[in-house]
Amino acid sequence: MMNAMMRKRRMAPGSLIILLPLLLILFCFRFREMGSRNEMQPELQTFQLGDGWGYKVLMNKKVMIYQPTIPAIDSLRPFPSEASARRIGSLVVERIKKNQCFSITTDDIIHPLSD
Repeated sequence: MMNAMMRKRRMAPGSLIILLPLLLILFCFRFREMGSRNEMQPELQTFQLGDGWGYKVLMNKKVMIYQPTIPAIDSLRPFPSEASARRIGSLVVERIKKNQCFSITTDDIIHPLSD
């Protein structure tokens, strides 16, 4: 019985020798995947649809928001111009940077679309 307990104690340092490099490798891969602060900044891109415009917000080169239609309205319509899609997309990006709720309301879209 005592011999088995001694064996378990001897295994612990050996398993640490294997476990620590493994954790270090996993940490390095995770850190690289997260990217630098500049890569984590949201990026706005507009795109043209058949009869209008939309926008998408990318983080670390991955699409986080794809918005082909005007949000917060009853019908599914694309933005009428690139400028209007860019204005609403910029508002979303600004709110993301400030860690605010980035949902768009009808009040948010009335003014930009009326220009």
